[in-house]
Amino acid sequence: MILKNIRIFLALASFCLLFSCKEGCLDPTATNYNPNARKSNDELCQYDSSSKNPVNLEVFHLFNGNNFSLDSIYYDDFGTMIKFNRAKAYVSKNCFFNSSNSCFDDTIKYLLFDPTISNYFIGYLKKDLNNISVEFQVGVDSISNHTDPASYQSEDPLSYQTPSMHWQMGSNPIDWSYLFVVVEGFADLNTNGAFDAGEIFVFHLGGDNFRSNPKNISCDVSEFSNEFKIKVNLNWSKIIEDIDIKNENFTHTMDNIPLATKIANNSNNFISEYQ
Repeated sequence: MILKNIRIFLALASFCLLFSCKEGCLDPTATNYNPNARKSNDELCQYDSSSKNPVNLEVFHLFNGNNFSLDSIYYDDFGTMIKFNRAKAYVSKNCFFNSSNSCFDDTIKYLLFDPTISNYFIGYLKKDLNNISVEFQVGVDSISNHTDPASYQSEDPLSYQTPSMHWQMGSNPIDWSYLFVVVEGFADLNTNGAFDAGEIFVFHLGGDNFRSNPKNISCDVSEFSNEFKIKVNLNWSKIIEDIDIKNENFTHTMDNIPLATKIANNSNNFISEYQ
């Protein structure tokens, strides 16, 4: 038995030497591109600094055209007073497009948008670009959506979050899902001008069928100290657009599919061009 275990260990070690059992850079444009890496880790990628610059996304969090922040008072489209205490959304950067509308970088980069964070790293661009369009999509693709968050490093947006952004129901990953959109807070449900005990709203959206449509956003590219910056608006008011929170204030997706569907449709307009 001991000899058998040693043989298995040696076989696995040989396999890892040949095919890489570690994280690596899966960006074909990187100088250390490793097509045999187990999974991508963008932080490991190295680039020719003479031809490419890192790209940072600057996000402007808005609610009905004004700056959005947690714990501020807002009103839904039906006049109900609300206050957010949690708002997060998974968004993938799917592709960079040039002026000819050709995708020149289809590396998927996941971002976990949070109203308290305004800057996100999303990739690398050639130095001679002045404008691009970026394809964004709210949600997580159907393969990554059923992976274990523990397989990602702690700084990766797809790793475990606190509070959780992941449903892990049972032992079968097919039943797992990231929470694509989470918005929670207080609502003046009895219209007395105050947030009384138990007056809350909770919207948790997840599941393969509730990913938004891809959306191309045109962006001007600005260069700052060997870094590129592009800008977009995030419209948190769009997530709850046309939702009467007084009467529709709770969904964990499958327990209220009509409301979840409305939130998923609303997320198509979550990201917009910076003006």
